[in-house]
Amino acid sequence: MRGDKTFLLGLGASKCGTTWMQAYLNGASCADFGRLGEYQVWDALHVPSAARFRVDRPSALRRAQDLVARTTGRPRKADVLRFELQQDTARYFTYFAALLDRPGIRLTGDITPVYARLPARILREIDDGFARRGIAVKAVLSLRDPIERAWSVLKMQSRKGRLSDADLARAFRDRHGPGTTAPPEDTYRHVLGTVTEAFDESRRFVTLYETLFTPPEIARLSAFAGVPDRPDAGGRRVNAAGDSSAVPADVARDCFAHFAEDYAACDRRLPEVATLWPHAHLAG
Repeated sequence: MRGDKTFLLGLGASKCGTTWMQAYLNGASCADFGRLGEYQVWDALHVPSAARFRVDRPSALRRAQDLVARTTGRPRKADVLRFELQQDTARYFTYFAALLDRPGIRLTGDITPVYARLPARILREIDDGFARRGIAVKAVLSLRDPIERAWSVLKMQSRKGRLSDADLARAFRDRHGPGTTAPPEDTYRHVLGTVTEAFDESRRFVTLYETLFTPPEIARLSAFAGVPDRPDAGGRRVNAAGDSSAVPADVARDCFAHFAEDYAACDRRLPEVATLWPHAHLAG
C-alpha cells in the first residue's frame, strides 16, 4: 500500500447530506477530491436508470480547451474529464492515484449518490482496481428517514420544473402511494447488502442523516476518513422522532407501505432509527 493513502467511495444516498460530506472531507488539508463534486462514472455505466449521465463525445473545440486548461494548470473541463473516465475506467484509477501522489495528500474520493444502486460486483471491481495500485478503499453511506428523503427529492424536482403537478401531496401519492413499489436497486436493503458484501466492517461507515451534522458523528466520520476533526462544521442538532416533519401526516400514513421494506431493513441493522426517524412509528 502507498502508506496511508485512501480512496473514499461515497454510496449516497441522495438527499442524505452527501454534498456536505464531500465538502467537509475535501476541506481537509490532507484531502483532494479532484475536479468534480460527483463523478458519475460507475452509475452511468452500470445503472440503467442513470444512463442519462453518460457524456457524449465533446467537440474538438471543447477538447482543445481542456488541453489548454491542463497544460496551464487551470481546472479541467468537467464534461471532457467525465467523458474520458466513462470511456475507459482504467483512467478513473489513474486519475485518483495521481491526486494521491500530490505532496501532503493522503485522501481522495468520489461521492456520487447514485452509486447506492450499484451491484456488489462493481463495488469489488472498484476496490480491486485501487488495490492493484496500492490504495486502500473505504465506503461511506448516509441514510435518511425514507419518506422524508423522498419528499425532499420531490421538492427539489418541483423547484427545477420537472413536475407538472404543483400539488406536492398529490404528486407524492401518485409516485409512492398504494400499489406502487420501488425498484429493488433503489432500496436501502439493496445498498446495505452490497456495502456489507463488498467491504468488511473496518472499511465501511454507515451513518444517519439525522445525526450526521452533530459533533459526535462528525468526530466519528473524521476518524474513519483520517482527517482532522472540525466539530463546528455541522451546525445542526440531532433530529428526533417527535420533531416536526414537512410531510403531511396523512400522506406519510397512506404511502408508508411503499417504504416499509426500507424501514424494516434499517431497523434490523440500525435500531436507533426507531427514535430518530419521524415516520418509523408507522411500522407499528
